[in-house]
Amino acid sequence: MNPKIAILLSLLLLPFPTFGVETASNSGSQAAVETSSCDMKAENGDDGYSEKQLQSLTKRITVRVIGDNNGGSGTILAKRGNNYLVLTNSHVVRGVNSIRLQTSDGKSYSAQTVPNTNFEKFDLALLQFQTNQNYCLLEVGNLIPDNETQVMAVGYAAAKGEIVFRTGIIQQISGRSLKEGYSIGYTSDIEQGMSGGAIVNSRGELIGINGRSAYPILNTGYVYPDGSRPSDEEIQAMRKLSWGIPISTFLAQVNSQILTAYSLPLPKQAYTVPTTQLTGWLGELEQKAKQITVRIDSSSNANGSGIIIAKNENTYTVLTAAHVLCEREDATKPCGNYSYQILAPDGKQYPVDKSTIKTQEGVDLGIVKFTAPNQNYQVATLANYNPNTDDYMFTAGYPKEGNSSPWRLTMGRIFEKEQGLLQSRQSDFQTNISGRLQSASSLTGGYELVYTSITYGGMSGGAVLDSSGRVIGIHGRAEGEQAFDEKTRDSGSSRGRVQLGYSLGIPTSTFLGLATRFGVQVQKVETTSAPQLKPEQVKSIQEAILSTDISQGNATASQWLERGNQLWRLRRYSEAITAFDEAIQMKPSFAYLAYYGKGLALGGDKKYQEAQAALESATKLKGDFVAAWQQLSVIYRTLNQPQRALEAIEKAIQSQPNNPNLYNEKSVVLNDLKGYTQAEAAINKAIDLSPRAAFFLNRGYFYYEQKKWDLALADYTQALKINPQLALAYNNRGLLYKEPKKWDLALADYNQALKINPQYAEAYYNRGLVYYEQKKWELALADFTQALKINPQFAQAYYNRGVLYYEQKKWELALADLNQTININPQLAEAYSSRGVLYKEQKKWELALADFTQALKINPQYAEAYYNRGLLYSEQKKWELALADFTQTININPQLALAYYNRGVLYYEQKKWELALADFTQTININPQYAEAYYNRGVLYYEQKKWELALADFTQALKINPQLAEAYNNRGLLYSEQKKWELALADFTQALKIDPQDAEAYYNRGLLYYERKKWELALADFTQALKINPQLAEAYNNRGLLYSEQKKWELALADFTQALKINPQFAQAYYNRGVLYKEQKKWELALADFTQALKINPQLALAYASRGLVYVQMGDKQKAIQDLQQAAQLFQAQGNSTGYEIVMNFLKEL
Repeated sequence: MNPKIAILLSLLLLPFPTFGVETASNSGSQAAVETSSCDMKAENGDDGYSEKQLQSLTKRITVRVIGDNNGGSGTILAKRGNNYLVLTNSHVVRGVNSIRLQTSDGKSYSAQTVPNTNFEKFDLALLQFQTNQNYCLLEVGNLIPDNETQVMAVGYAAAKGEIVFRTGIIQQISGRSLKEGYSIGYTSDIEQGMSGGAIVNSRGELIGINGRSAYPILNTGYVYPDGSRPSDEEIQAMRKLSWGIPISTFLAQVNSQILTAYSLPLPKQAYTVPTTQLTGWLGELEQKAKQITVRIDSSSNANGSGIIIAKNENTYTVLTAAHVLCEREDATKPCGNYSYQILAPDGKQYPVDKSTIKTQEGVDLGIVKFTAPNQNYQVATLANYNPNTDDYMFTAGYPKEGNSSPWRLTMGRIFEKEQGLLQSRQSDFQTNISGRLQSASSLTGGYELVYTSITYGGMSGGAVLDSSGRVIGIHGRAEGEQAFDEKTRDSGSSRGRVQLGYSLGIPTSTFLGLATRFGVQVQKVETTSAPQLKPEQVKSIQEAILSTDISQGNATASQWLERGNQLWRLRRYSEAITAFDEAIQMKPSFAYLAYYGKGLALGGDKKYQEAQAALESATKLKGDFVAAWQQLSVIYRTLNQPQRALEAIEKAIQSQPNNPNLYNEKSVVLNDLKGYTQAEAAINKAIDLSPRAAFFLNRGYFYYEQKKWDLALADYTQALKINPQLALAYNNRGLLYKEPKKWDLALADYNQALKINPQYAEAYYNRGLVYYEQKKWELALADFTQALKINPQFAQAYYNRGVLYYEQKKWELALADLNQTININPQLAEAYSSRGVLYKEQKKWELALADFTQALKINPQYAEAYYNRGLLYSEQKKWELALADFTQTININPQLALAYYNRGVLYYEQKKWELALADFTQTININPQYAEAYYNRGVLYYEQKKWELALADFTQALKINPQLAEAYNNRGLLYSEQKKWELALADFTQALKIDPQDAEAYYNRGLLYYERKKWELALADFTQALKINPQLAEAYNNRGLLYSEQKKWELALADFTQALKINPQFAQAYYNRGVLYKEQKKWELALADFTQALKINPQLALAYASRGLVYVQMGDKQKAIQDLQQAAQLFQAQGNSTGYEIVMNFLKEL
């Protein structure tokens, strides 16, 4: 088997990054009835309509809903032609067989329930009726109303049987809707019968419908859709209010065709951080996080989050983001004059003394203190280590969702710091000049952590947690860009921005490096990484991510973008693609953002060609969209289109000539194009702009590929100097040490990489390769297996474990691993070739042939596959096919000594001596230490009787490999030819010392003893040869001769007969048995054997002579003379003068 051990280099390249982009929201207007009779001028000007006017307006749209056994109110919502839509509660019409509607003018109409409205989980029902009568409509509000909004609730009170109007104020807007869609809590006194009636604001906008009154008998309505419940304290507050369903909820959930048909607006909902009900260890982690997190409320009505990091008697120190405590438009302006208060984990509020606020220049971190007498709030544990890529993590805080700021714990995955900065699409890199920050380079403000958990404004300053609930960073940013559609007025939810990318945080290590400057004595710090999660813990996180409720209701393009980004972060790619497509179909002016997001999701789903199409669409719509050009370059590289990748990254650089990440990508592309000088210049430019460990690491890899070992070593070492926790650099330096076989240094680096990251599959794999080279099979096996345990899709690890099993002749295990390799990566030509070798060992010729051929179909330049197929053809004696494959191997790789060697063997078999000699000689030129090549060339010289050349080659073969028994055996034969008996005897004996099972050596030594008439020694060796190889016909023949010498005729006869049984074409054995029969005067038997010998070998002069003598004894003089004359001619032709003279004397006597 000649498998290739593949070395996996872990690189910091650019997988599938993201870029923040923004959208705008669409507040379309419903189709109102435009008649002068419906117009009404607001008496209160900008403050809206008077109470009397509101009564008049709401009366027009309120209907009484009458069922056969139920009833309530309804709200006329929209009109198309003579069809009117009426919104009510599903409980109003539940179980009724017929419905009638009574309008404000006293008329009654038959109504029908509109089907397929998507209201299964909501207390909503949509009715329709027909009339030519004109009813005035109100503007449909598509926004969630604010707290403290004055409202009027309208409906038909059951007790009075007439319409009533109840004013009130909204006191609760639940960021997390209750079951059936209720989320407006207001003070209006709702009576029975008012369900389904309108809730309007002072501007006359329809903002919701009634549904539940205050102080219900049971609390069954106060439950969330996932089955969880508010706290008892929260429920008591909720009981004091009436509850309604926002019109925006209706707009979001109703069948979109109804919105289109009735020209109803899309809802403009506030960005929300989705909730996930956490139980078990995740629930415990959430509680732990909640106990260390505070909310920081500002008099500006904004809020942020923070974590308690120290306690001194009654004073607590909170770590947060500086911009939470210093609110301003940009860094050039002074902090706003706002006051702050702390909401503690137990819900108590504490004022902030602004003199306790501290920030530091250049880093977006700040501390603030508050005093809480007689409390015992928990202090966070800070963890100072570099997380590993794909570690699970959590963000905790209080996102600002409209007027509320609910607690949220979200989960996702984080990148190792260097990898994360490469993933980020941001370009505002800063270099540490003052020594104030920990690392050589970060994003502005010290941002180095990049992660996928869903975050939003208000969570800034909150904790980034590892799976042990320890603080590894402070959250503060999310990638995004402005987006606004002038036509629809649709814009992003955060000052016109839409999140489209990752979230960003500042590592704990940065704060610890500045703690003295902040005047903080940190109380709990750990430096160990989080322990490996158990399979059941990983499963629970994955299930929680899948259960995270991302709204799928009707939305504006900007909202679909945000949903798509959330789903992409959660790696729910197919759902993300659907969300981005929804945005694209609306054709906003910022559609390029949706195409970009779709490209990210398709790339994440490994649908690279579709991703290419989406990203190309993004760049066509916005030619200077850097993020799309960069991602397109990555996709082109993945699709093996390096020239197009280069063109794409050049476009990106034109727009951002100082973005080091772009030069990094350009270097990778140029390296693929073999433009090594330009590639080096590009990575040098990246380092000049930002001397980050990642770029030194990548330049080190570039030098590694160029075999510039010293330069590569210097760069890897520099990367580790900048970031001593960069496991990837240890891994790659280990690969570098492996080249000159510095095993101890390589192992030390792999061990360090694994100490930093125990889940680093590639490091286990590469360490396994070192153990493989050292033939430490069990250690190699353990490492390959561990790599596969961490990454079950690691094709190369299966491949090399299969190779190892092959070495151990564990065929079935090897076959299983090679099969799995091919299942994972059907394009890995080496796997097919190696499996073909295994099939060849098992003599499954057709399977082997199919695999070698498939390997060559995948890679027509795969020299080893041609070579292995050539070996297979040689086994099958398909000489011309074998010759063609060996020759093609040499054409592709003229330095592959084995190909010359085996072609030489093939030429030898064909007796093409000069061609064989040339190939063996070329083998030796390429590899002067190839003992077998010297040996085979020696055999060829032996055949040509070039004794001295043969002797020199056998001797050289033994100098290289003193354990090559065959060379001792053949040199012994050569010494025998030269009658150098002692040297021959020594070589045969040495061959047997090396290989006591070498039947040929026993046989040859037996011949030597026979020549020297050492009968017993010869007999012992022939017998031992036959014991080892009972099919060695020559040994039976020669032992038969020995028995003949000893006149042990029966034993001799038995041996000659056995030799012929093994080899019926053995002419010499027939001759020797014929001689024995002649000695026994068994003339007919002797005659038959001599005749058969001559039939097989007509050049056997002795057989003619002996048969002639038998004819003499049988009285057939004529035949005797004929045979003796033929014998004489052959002896003469063969230069055997003695034989010729003897035969001629016999003829004279006759």
